Amino acid sequence: MSLDAGHDRCRMASVRSREGCAMESVRNAATPRGVHRARTETVALRRDTGLAGWAYTLGAPGPEAPRTRLLARIGGVVAIVAVTAYLAWRITATLPPDGWNRTAAWVLVGFEALPLIGLLVRLVTLWNLDSVAPRPVSASSTHLRVAVLIPTYNEPVEVIAPTIAAACRLEPAHETWVLDDGDRDWVADLCAAYGARYVRRPVHDHAKAGNMNHALDVMAREAAEGAPEVDVIAVLDCDHVPLPHFLTATLGWFDDPEIALVQGPQEFYNAGAFDDDGVTGEQGLFFHVLMASRNHDGAGPFWCGSTSLLRLRALRGVGGVATDTIVEDMHTTLRLIRDGWKTVYHHQTLAVGLAPATAEQYLLQRRRWGMGAMQVLAHERLWAAKRWLSWRNYYEYLSGTLWWLDGVGTIAVFVVPTAILLSGAQTSTASVGAFTAVFTAMFVLRVWGLRRLFRHHLQLAPAFALRVFRIPVGLSCTWWLLTRRTLSFEVTPKAGAEQRSRGRVPRALRVLSVLALAVLGYAAAGLAGLVPWRASSGATLASAAWLVMAAGALGLGMRRIVSPTYATSRRNAYRVGIRAAVELHGDRGELVDVSTGGAAVRFPASVPLAAGDEVRLALPQAPPVLMRVVRTVADGEIQNVSLRVPEGDWEGHRILSLWLFHTPADAVIGLPPGVPAAAATSHRGRRRTLAAIAAAGTDRS
Repeated sequence: MSLDAGHDRCRMASVRSREGCAMESVRNAATPRGVHRARTETVALRRDTGLAGWAYTLGAPGPEAPRTRLLARIGGVVAIVAVTAYLAWRITATLPPDGWNRTAAWVLVGFEALPLIGLLVRLVTLWNLDSVAPRPVSASSTHLRVAVLIPTYNEPVEVIAPTIAAACRLEPAHETWVLDDGDRDWVADLCAAYGARYVRRPVHDHAKAGNMNHALDVMAREAAEGAPEVDVIAVLDCDHVPLPHFLTATLGWFDDPEIALVQGPQEFYNAGAFDDDGVTGEQGLFFHVLMASRNHDGAGPFWCGSTSLLRLRALRGVGGVATDTIVEDMHTTLRLIRDGWKTVYHHQTLAVGLAPATAEQYLLQRRRWGMGAMQVLAHERLWAAKRWLSWRNYYEYLSGTLWWLDGVGTIAVFVVPTAILLSGAQTSTASVGAFTAVFTAMFVLRVWGLRRLFRHHLQLAPAFALRVFRIPVGLSCTWWLLTRRTLSFEVTPKAGAEQRSRGRVPRALRVLSVLALAVLGYAAAGLAGLVPWRASSGATLASAAWLVMAAGALGLGMRRIVSPTYATSRRNAYRVGIRAAVELHGDRGELVDVSTGGAAVRFPASVPLAAGDEVRLALPQAPPVLMRVVRTVADGEIQNVSLRVPEGDWEGHRILSLWLFHTPADAVIGLPPGVPAAAATSHRGRRRTLAAIAAAGTDRS
């Protein structure tokens, strides 16, 4: 149905009430012919909807709650005592008297003792997570000239439009530069519509690092010609949508002339992503605990690529963004530290992005990070102490790069117990009942303590499931260290797939699972007297306990990979479940969900809607958006209707994006002040854990 542009005018009126905000009926006789108007009334969170974990850290950072800090310290001590007591019991009460059996037992005990060193270090480094915030800035209180840089390559409009639209709307006054390595004309059109500067380069080398360095060259050339100098660049991955306080909350850090980098946490709004654990995701532990613990002199964080700000003078002083490795962010940070600059961590949700939705995307991203870390390890010779690195930074950078080899250690969890089991060595003299009781007590206390030390950002089942991915990543990293082959930067796909398909289990995981089950099955048959077996029940259990845990983690990981929940999707945009009453020609319906490029609604089957029809959807306190009906699916007396913003309608994408991420106050009933609609999720997560996280910080208001 055609749209008469001459009549494209809509008049909106909002009505405030004690319960929230609703949109009045749009009484406009000039609605284009052939276009249905759907009005939204009261918008509310669904009963089955909760808030994403990142919504609990939207307030300004402050000191850690005393009770949380005390429980964390108690938890760390309990975990250490539990492991130490278990090891003492193993050494004093279960070791065989002499010979090969005693040697094998010591090997197993040494293997069991490995986590103790890490626990001791973490207790020290996580002793205090107090955060501070700089003064908030406004247009009248800052002299800094800021440019927000958004590198992009091949992402669809549903991914990049929200980031560009939100960036252009930030305060204080700044420039928004979109660095398009895909040379797409439609991106240039979108930038012109939103007020962003579009930049493309003639030579596409060094991926994201080269893209940013080209922008720095453009700035330098223009400054030489008399343009005002840029003082600070803010960097956002093209899928990371900045929230309104992104600049005002962070620019105050640059009052300190020694600070070169401000890094914020990376949060993700696509609940149900592959690494989602129902709370803050797998990276929640890194950004809310490990990075937060480094927010003091001599232990500053490294640049994580996105949700960050850099002093341009400092970046130019080290030759721009590093291009020697495929993890340009970490490598550039080392150069800044070597040059005498400081880095700080701003522990507040500043932007939200898209996490890998499938196992393939997750593995591609982690493998790139891991092999890039190996490049930094080799290039900077991090195993050797540096005068320009404090002991804490030396430890963090060395352990942070070597961590990617943890997959090799995970293989040892299979190999060591398996070898001892098959050897028939008597590694324990304890009875089955005694060993089971002591091992279980140690494991439970250790997990209880770790969860508190990690401030509830450790979810056991997802952590075990995702741990198995360290195996293929660790093998890839080891292979690179041996071959030193040239690496290319691989972009994590963000667009929808052509067809829906489940993930495939990597071959290494399939082989390990078969071996683990075969060994455990043979051991069980041996204890039952069905096959030759020399080890006692207690000795078998001492080794099999670790193999059972490893096999369980493998099972969880492989089940996650092939789960239909993490299959590829044909959609380019994540949809947020928001309930709203809508009306069309007097017939009432319901808004089911909304995204940056479309929406889903339900209407009685009697309402005449067909594919190709055009509808104007008006969300509370937002202008109406023209949408086209993609399809209708009958479900008894109800029809489910899919709506999409027409191709090339940049204003429609902008309106939906800003409503989702810069949500007007009181637009959604049940949404706390300052929380965007994108925080609504049907994945309710773990309420008690989220409550504990919410209570962990103070003055987040």
